[in-house]
Amino acid sequence: MTMTLRTLRFHKVESVGNHFVLLDAQAMPEMDWSMLATSMCAHHFGVGADGLLVIQRSANAHFRFRMFNPDGTEDVCANGMRCATAYMHKTGHLTADEATIEAVDALHLTRILAVDNGSVNVKLNMGIPSLRPADIPALAEIDRMVDYPLQVASDVYYTTGVSVGTPHAVIFVTTESLETSIPEVSRAIETHPLFPQRINVTWCAVESRDLLRVRTWERGVGPTLGCGTGACAALVAAHTKGLVGTSARVVSPGGSLWVEWPQKQDVSVSGWTNLLYEGKWIMQSPPMISNSN
Repeated sequence: MTMTLRTLRFHKVESVGNHFVLLDAQAMPEMDWSMLATSMCAHHFGVGADGLLVIQRSANAHFRFRMFNPDGTEDVCANGMRCATAYMHKTGHLTADEATIEAVDALHLTRILAVDNGSVNVKLNMGIPSLRPADIPALAEIDRMVDYPLQVASDVYYTTGVSVGTPHAVIFVTTESLETSIPEVSRAIETHPLFPQRINVTWCAVESRDLLRVRTWERGVGPTLGCGTGACAALVAAHTKGLVGTSARVVSPGGSLWVEWPQKQDVSVSGWTNLLYEGKWIMQSPPMISNSN
């Protein structure tokens, strides 16, 4: 069969260095987004990104949001949702400052806080976090996963497990240890048998009662410059241990986010997002159509 080339319009977006390929698929047929993610997110051979964001129509919210990691797995992504909100606002699809998003885990409320030229400050409600092993999930018979002694080879890492739509293993370290790179052991923790669905790993240093410094290893991605759910998990874990209050600035290598957890109910994250550029991805047709929703 003769193959013809066709193009797929995309946008490149980022927040705190967490960068994504965004597809406005509101008028597109369903595709194999997982396979597309592995191609487009590849560095050197693709656009290069921490994930593929797909915006679709929703009957229950202002829009439907899906995110696919570079390995093709679908996940929850706070920075991605905030970037998608900024895109919808900048392109006129959202006319109000508040909107609801249908995501794979739940409905989320998002709000435009400010616009400064091409940058948009977006606040996102991530719902009530959980430290219960069953919600992470983690194969630990305890009520809450706080300072759990996780054995990796001959070392023990005291881990606090937090689910904010996606699971994080938060490990507290010194500021000095975060200045070089993410520990290589992150890969082993991500795939540890304790976590049957793998886990994100967030290394966190407490600098003051309202300032945290983090580095995140994301499952299906690897090290990233920033992570919205990781920032939320860090604040929840630090407050649970009595190290910070109910709000803090969370600084990662790519920038800072503001996280709030009032009354230990819904946790929210806010920060600046940027629409960087748009392009055309050349793909062979016919496109790979999936029957999945």
